[in-house]
Amino acid sequence: MLRPWTVIITPDDVAEAVRRAPNWKSPGHDGLHHYWLKGFMVYHAVLARYFQEALDQKSLSSLFTTGITHFVSKDRDSIDPSKYRPITCLSTIYKTLTSILSARIIRHLNSNQVMSRAQNGCRGGGHGTKEPLLIDAVIGKVVKRNRRNLSAAWIHYKKAFDSVPHTWLKRVLELYKVDCTLRDFLGQWTGQWSTILCHLGERMTAVENHIRLRRGTFQGDFLSPIWFCLSLNTLSTLLEGSGRGFQLRRGGTKVIHLFYMDGLKLFASSRSHLMELLNITCDFSNSIRMELGTDKCVILHVESGRVANSEAIDLSMPISIRTLSEAEIYRYLGMSQNIGVDEAGMKWSVCDVFYGRLNKVLNSLLSGVNKTHAYNG
Repeated sequence: MLRPWTVIITPDDVAEAVRRAPNWKSPGHDGLHHYWLKGFMVYHAVLARYFQEALDQKSLSSLFTTGITHFVSKDRDSIDPSKYRPITCLSTIYKTLTSILSARIIRHLNSNQVMSRAQNGCRGGGHGTKEPLLIDAVIGKVVKRNRRNLSAAWIHYKKAFDSVPHTWLKRVLELYKVDCTLRDFLGQWTGQWSTILCHLGERMTAVENHIRLRRGTFQGDFLSPIWFCLSLNTLSTLLEGSGRGFQLRRGGTKVIHLFYMDGLKLFASSRSHLMELLNITCDFSNSIRMELGTDKCVILHVESGRVANSEAIDLSMPISIRTLSEAEIYRYLGMSQNIGVDEAGMKWSVCDVFYGRLNKVLNSLLSGVNKTHAYNG
């Protein structure tokens, strides 16, 4: 049973949120950097009072819920929209409020042990990608050494952060007993999310013609990551309730899946068990109206420690997922994988990147001191 709780924002909450924030991160419409909020501590009480009034009245000025989306080209002089990376700058006041609210929500989730341990993104006490990669590497070594059978699948959501429906974001807050005042406030909040497009410093849309965000999270604030992870937590519960998975040793705990934000990997001891896990994932995704990026979804079958070739799998949804061959690799959490991590290949890849960056630093016009700082950083 989840315990009820309420949200009261104090000046100490504002001070702590401001302390954790970087000084000079690009601001939104307010043009304010956190550096100034850290220096003018007298305003912490004013902000705390304003935030509490916004919560009680369930409304926030549109100035704070409107972002500026800058398009950064991945290639020089490209006219292809897909070659641009959108980066949204949000109001510093807005980010301060989301930092406070996310801290309260995380405290609630941790005290009630809501988040699945399989989710390593935004989980307190976690080790980021290290933990899922270590577990995955151990499974790969056990399978090869003991000549075990394994069926695994890498699942990718198409534009996951931009496609999760607002209705589902609101629903998970209710499911996990988030304070009703905060829940109502965030429900109104999502309807105000909007942005203005900007390219090369020039605005592409007029101030009065904001682009409303009808789906997805408002990336760039402190609340969206944990809110997104919470939206997929129900899938972890369904997978863990299936009773399937891969057992490292007899009588040991089964590893069913690994999550890092939207990066999902499924494990099963047989093809039929993997099909059950895949159908659970597809049914859940279909019910919340999130689409799988099937071009990046891959299945791996291992028999007696060796990769077995097989045809693509057709699931309950009208989609097909291809299988990985013995000679192929898949990029998961920055690592090249097949049965396990391609350690030799990754070592050479890291060395290439490191020496490439080192050459750029040494060949630059930086002073010796700055070259040392760049090298150590």
